[in-house]
Amino acid sequence: MSILSCMNTEKYINSDKERRLNIRAPFNAEVLMQSGDEEWTCNLLDISLKGMLVEPPSNININPNNPCALALFLADDIIINARVRIKRTDDDRWGLQYINIDIESLQHLRRLLELNLKDADLINRELSQLG
Repeated sequence: MSILSCMNTEKYINSDKERRLNIRAPFNAEVLMQSGDEEWTCNLLDISLKGMLVEPPSNININPNNPCALALFLADDIIINARVRIKRTDDDRWGLQYINIDIESLQHLRRLLELNLKDADLINRELSQLG
């Protein structure tokens, strides 16, 4: 699967009604998650430099306090790997926050957001705020 086949052309989400401070890009893909001996896939709804919004399977029962490993396969050789924590759960959705993401995955994430937001200045501004 290529990055372009996953792209969602909807306008990025960051309305006045949103509480989130980070610009999020709608993105439709499957995310592989793992915690302990359990592994499952979630539907990715949107993505930002700080985390993701996903729809987990309805039959999953995990401790939201335990960190999870996450993999988003963008192409055969392009994968975003991260450790995440479930920051919030509501309406059958999980808000995930990155707690560890390697440099290569961060570069892929940045490029993914640049392609979907079409405004590199927004991404550069957020990256500079991350420190």
